[in-house]
Amino acid sequence: MTEETETAVEAALEPHEPSAGEVEARNRVRAQATGMTHHQAAAALERLLEVTGDVAEAEAPDRAALAEWHRITDLLAGHGGPYTPDADPYAQGQLTARQRRHR
Repeated sequence: MTEETETAVEAALEPHEPSAGEVEARNRVRAQATGMTHHQAAAALERLLEVTGDVAEAEAPDRAALAEWHRITDLLAGHGGPYTPDADPYAQGQLTARQRRHR
């Protein structure tokens, strides 16, 4: 990943109120990643990077999807097992925060 791409992905991971498109993109990635190993997630990230092109110019949902694949790939690098959103502390924290806001 180039430094420019890394910067754009990191910016998408910064805390902010995500748009509906960003939430949908992250949820879609989590669903697709469920059951994947680190190598499978890394391959999915590489495929998305290839089709996205200039990440800095990509739409917010596309950057969110890239950031989510990147985050999941990093998580699996230390985890070793298949991905599951139920065991993902970041995903669970987001769900808890959304539930609190909607009460």
